[in-house]
Amino acid sequence: MIPVALSTLVVLAALMTPRYPNAGALAARLERAEPGLRRHGPWLVALISIAVVWFVWDAIVPIAKVHDESSYLLQADIFARFRWTAPSPPIPEFFEQPHVLVSPAVASKYPPGHALLLSVGAFVGFPPLVPLMLTGLSAALLFAIVTRLANPWVALLSWVVWISTPMVLRFQPSYLSELTTAVMVLAAWWCLLEWRSSRQPRWLYLVALAVGWGAITRPLTMLAFAIPIGVVVVRDVVRLRSWRRLAIAVGVGVAVLSILPLWSAKTTGDWKLSPIELYRRDYLPFDKLGFTPDTSLPLRTISPPLQSTYDYYRLARQEQRLETVPRVMSERFVQLVIAVFQGSRLVLLPFAIAALFFMNGALAFALASAAVAFIAYLPYTHWAPWTIYYLEAAPVLATLAALGIWQSLRRLHANERSITVGMAAVVVALAVFAVPGVLHWRLDHRQRSQVDRSFAANLRALPQHSIVFLRYSPRVAQHMSSVFNYPDLSAVPVWVVHDLGPRNEELRKLAPDRQSFDFEEDQLVGRNRR
Repeated sequence: MIPVALSTLVVLAALMTPRYPNAGALAARLERAEPGLRRHGPWLVALISIAVVWFVWDAIVPIAKVHDESSYLLQADIFARFRWTAPSPPIPEFFEQPHVLVSPAVASKYPPGHALLLSVGAFVGFPPLVPLMLTGLSAALLFAIVTRLANPWVALLSWVVWISTPMVLRFQPSYLSELTTAVMVLAAWWCLLEWRSSRQPRWLYLVALAVGWGAITRPLTMLAFAIPIGVVVVRDVVRLRSWRRLAIAVGVGVAVLSILPLWSAKTTGDWKLSPIELYRRDYLPFDKLGFTPDTSLPLRTISPPLQSTYDYYRLARQEQRLETVPRVMSERFVQLVIAVFQGSRLVLLPFAIAALFFMNGALAFALASAAVAFIAYLPYTHWAPWTIYYLEAAPVLATLAALGIWQSLRRLHANERSITVGMAAVVVALAVFAVPGVLHWRLDHRQRSQVDRSFAANLRALPQHSIVFLRYSPRVAQHMSSVFNYPDLSAVPVWVVHDLGPRNEELRKLAPDRQSFDFEEDQLVGRNRR
């Protein structure tokens, strides 16, 4: 409670700053700085956000920490070689990897939108390039949108609240696909604002492009955010009778969406069978939307790294029924609030609630869109604290908190110059209070990567051109997979494969030029536990 009380006192003091001596001179300087902030603010917050996220990530070239990231990076490497898939490895059972198809070809199970962007970083040999650029774009778009809807001081405070949000500091330093959909949502909103103000058709087409790319990245997420956008666009089109423009915009969206059946055809051999559906059928048959448990058994063997995921989903799906929806909704909502307003940031929650009564139409639209996305995930089973599915809502919640503070200042002070001074003081106060959180999450990322780095270092010590048959001890880390696939398996110095007992000899015979080693998992990753 001490951090909350201290942060409350600091914010209250910042709100009262305009009443202090010499505040008038500061107000004059801030007033002169506003045009520059309005013009250069998006670039400034973008660069600072990239620096903060890269610092928190705790590595020049960060590694993947969870199965999903590894899957996206593998597919990005494949795309960077201008291929859709990699050849299936010899005896695929040895190379089973979570969220990766190993038959009929090697590919990520996920839709290709995010991996296509990540392939730019893979191509130049710097994988974090695109996540960092997406972070900068999110910050710049947030600042630009809020400046447009309010003013640059509310925008600056919204950005400070957003970049310091625990959920953002936890998930933004990653290779996860929510980074792409977060940018596409903000880009679609910006383009929608431009189209509604100028009626220039190119902005409508860009809305369709952003929505389409989001849909080939995370279809459920983007469908949820596209529904409110579609309502606004169709209403305007009917009023303006812009049917031709709507038809072209739909054509743009369909052109982007056509990548999905092509992706399916190139990966599974059937344009109607998506990789994620094939993976679900083979490994996690109950990992899908709905409230009725699926008792189907997986068609392929479940490897130890996937077993914990399998067990979780199987049990969670059995418990997820229509009558449990209110409990699930409340648990997830509480975890989302905690992920944004935990610790000393609790002082921001009353301001965010107060802002609900002062929202303009655009912010109400954004909040409604986030609510639709939250509801859309109710039929999907996930651990309540795993709030990354709602990363796209973080800018909206941050803006609510900033708007609440702005409205509070308007009631405390009579003139705009005093309000500006108060906003600047709150920005500085919250930026200072964000430092411990940044350091905390940097340490968290460091600790969560220790096992993976230990594993990689031990592999480098092995002789080149070898095979490691790995026997699993009780799981060292739930989200770690010791077995990885590659676009070109023959070029990989060390293959790490599952120990299949008597079948190991089959793989040895197929790769007679490789030395083979048998290891227990603890020998390669150390005994650190997550």
